[in-house]
Amino acid sequence: MTTYLYTAKLYIGQGLVGSQEGDDETALYEWMLTQAQSLLGDVHGEVVNNKTGKVVQRFRKSPPD
Repeated sequence: MTTYLYTAKLYIGQGLVGSQEGDDETALYEWMLTQAQSLLGDVHGEVVNNKTGKVVQRFRKSPPD
């Protein structure tokens, strides 16, 4: 079993819609942004350092007016 440095999680509201693990924080953040392009609603996500449990990146997509 491979242990990765980071986990990215993508949500709509309180519901988890996807997650990805990897060692590249920037690539995981870009993955979240790419996935969010096709989603509507209160879309937000975070990249968590698996060792410390701390959030290292966050984003929120503003719904259209």
